[in-house]
Amino acid sequence: MARKTQGRIFKRGKAKVFWADYSVEGKRFRHALRDVNGGKVTDRETAQKLLDDLVNPFRLRDKTELARQLADTVKALEVKTAEAVEIANPPLRISDAWEVFIKAPNRPDSGERTIFDYRGYCNAFIEWLDKEHAELIYLRDISRDLAGKYAAYMTSSGKAPNTFNKHIGFLKMLYRVLADQIRAKTNPFDGITRKKLKTESRRELTIEELYRVLNEAEGNLALLLNLGTFTGLRLGDCCTLQWGEIDLVKRVIRRIPNKTASKNPKPVLVGIPGPLYELLNAVPVSRRKGLLLPEIAAVYVDINRRPIITRHIQAHFEKCGIKTQKTGTGKYKDPKTGELKSTGKRAVVEVGFHSLRHTYVSLHAERGTPQAVIQSNVGHGSPAMTRHYTHIGEAAARNTAAVLDMPLAGSPGPADPEREQLKQLADTLQLEKVKEVLKSLEQS
Repeated sequence: MARKTQGRIFKRGKAKVFWADYSVEGKRFRHALRDVNGGKVTDRETAQKLLDDLVNPFRLRDKTELARQLADTVKALEVKTAEAVEIANPPLRISDAWEVFIKAPNRPDSGERTIFDYRGYCNAFIEWLDKEHAELIYLRDISRDLAGKYAAYMTSSGKAPNTFNKHIGFLKMLYRVLADQIRAKTNPFDGITRKKLKTESRRELTIEELYRVLNEAEGNLALLLNLGTFTGLRLGDCCTLQWGEIDLVKRVIRRIPNKTASKNPKPVLVGIPGPLYELLNAVPVSRRKGLLLPEIAAVYVDINRRPIITRHIQAHFEKCGIKTQKTGTGKYKDPKTGELKSTGKRAVVEVGFHSLRHTYVSLHAERGTPQAVIQSNVGHGSPAMTRHYTHIGEAAARNTAAVLDMPLAGSPGPADPEREQLKQLADTLQLEKVKEVLKSLEQS
């Protein structure tokens, strides 16, 4: 009896998997045999049956049908094999995105605050997907069109340009860092354009406002606000300042700013002006260890509680009669009912703790401190100014601080008009006449 097959089967490899070797219309085929589930075939009987199904002419109408069926069979096997591989090693699920990202060895080495923000961006995107496209399972399934819809959603929900850019920037990075796990052909967020930023900077306080802010503050808040005023340090640096960074003998503070610690661990050297020196020197020697403001530091280092400090500071400014938000933005108190209502627009903060930093720079500029010295004190990193920086030593830091040795804390406020008139008269008198007046006053 003639053989029904036109080919052969044989074992190959250590696993002794069966392969098929056969020809159809002069075209030779050679591949591993797979069962209906895409698994490897290791027994001869199954292998022979699969080869018979592939090439038995009695089960096929003609050679054309034979070629078509062979092609379909091979394709089906490839699909099943790919499916089996994906089942064993699936692409990254949407729900697992954050956990895999945070453990990725190639992600940026970011600080605690940045990581906190990244998680918020990731959660916001996942929540939107869960609400709008719950049928999607893998990050690979996010198309450019869907990414565009998310961008449109953020715009329509009132996200500020800076917030929008941070969200999109993170998602672009997510797909770049986890490209091997996601296995997407393209990054769906690459085509989304960043929004043009509208810078809303804090304004500096007037001297009158500064008097109120410092004079009406008490306890730790008073020390925190004085630190911001007389050192120009950022809120995080003031909250976490250590006694080991304060030298009351040399009257200088040596601090590596939190913002630049990872990229440029170079300390800034800030002199301690008189008003701040008095507050620091009043602290008992027994308490001059560890953190300067331990209670405030404990809140600040807890990212979830950190906004409490900002709200407390803003409330103090408002109590001092200083409007902190731009008119027509954020929430406002109804003058008739006292009820807190929303303007429907994102709050634009004009005055806050950072205003003290602006005030520090402005006060120095008004008193003639060289710009390069000011920028070195506050730790600015402008490349244009860096070329002009000189090393600021302890003596220079103290001299710089001396220009702020004015009685901001406890200031008597505007002078009496009679005293002002006397000063003006003294400026117009001849020196000999001034000496006569002084002598007369001393004898009286």
